[in-house]
Amino acid sequence: MSLTCDDLDTMLPEFLDGSITADEATLAAEHLATCEECTAELNELEGVTKLYREHGTMHLPDESRKRIAGSLGISEEL
Repeated sequence: MSLTCDDLDTMLPEFLDGSITADEATLAAEHLATCEECTAELNELEGVTKLYREHGTMHLPDESRKRIAGSLGISEEL
């Protein structure tokens, strides 16, 4: 069995944090060895994860939160 790009896309976060099975990790690694697009996506996700771990949660000013919530059509309390 081999993974498609869509298959891998759904499991990249789990692959990155090591929460998939050994068999799934092997399939993911095999796909990544041959797919530049998925490798680039993994690298981007690794970068975002690294930034989050280094800097943690950031507080947005109230005005920024309101503007983002408004553009997403969600409640400001988030």
